[in-house]
Amino acid sequence: MTKLIINADDFGYSKGINYGIVESHLSGAVTSTTMMANMPGLDHALKLIPSVPNLGIGVHLALTMGKPVSDGTDNLVDENGLFKKRAFYQTESADLDQLYIEWKAQIDKLLNLGVKLTHIDSHHYVHIMGEHAKVTEQLSKEYHLPIRVYGDVLERSAYPDCYVTEAFWNLFNFPAFKDMSRSFSEVQDTLFDVFKENAEKFNGYGTVEASCHPGFVDTEVYYQSSFHLPRMREVEVLCTQAFSQMLQSYGYDLSHYGTL
Repeated sequence: MTKLIINADDFGYSKGINYGIVESHLSGAVTSTTMMANMPGLDHALKLIPSVPNLGIGVHLALTMGKPVSDGTDNLVDENGLFKKRAFYQTESADLDQLYIEWKAQIDKLLNLGVKLTHIDSHHYVHIMGEHAKVTEQLSKEYHLPIRVYGDVLERSAYPDCYVTEAFWNLFNFPAFKDMSRSFSEVQDTLFDVFKENAEKFNGYGTVEASCHPGFVDTEVYYQSSFHLPRMREVEVLCTQAFSQMLQSYGYDLSHYGTL
């Protein structure tokens, strides 16, 4: 039986996203989330953790959003003290020494706040981007935490000493889902077709992670994120009986990294 981890990214981003993730777990299919140590919704997310004892919580390492949590990271920020944008890392690599200091500080911050971390991933997938993967692998070994790896078998084989799932699936990453002019029923029908296609592709795998980004839109999300309204649609889909029945029909064992 394939173990399926449904991970909601961005816990701690804002109150709206926090509430959306909790709703998608308590009333829906989400089994796991990853937490941002440097965003304004962190304190609110910490208060919600006791209400979700069965939710796996990993660290969502930040490099392209918000401010650092450590000192001595001048090469990672712009003139305003904010992390450089994702576009910068399409052609450049971060200072690896400073990156190690900052990401270690983000992990330690959550651990010191009492969060029992289950795994490592990142905002915008920067943890496996180029040379950054070396830092991620080092931290994975130090903290004995699995890594989300986005890519094919060859990319996964680059982490022989770290635990990674056998496949990764960006659950709602298709154009129709992001088209807010389409009705919910239209989007849901398309989702089921896409889900069937991927379920067949991953049939026989031991463990698969499917990522999602549920959330309710607040001012923090609306003005700072280019991805906002579809987050509410994700909450709606994840909490439907039809989605739950679809998961059951494929015989998935819903899990999180901490139960593997």
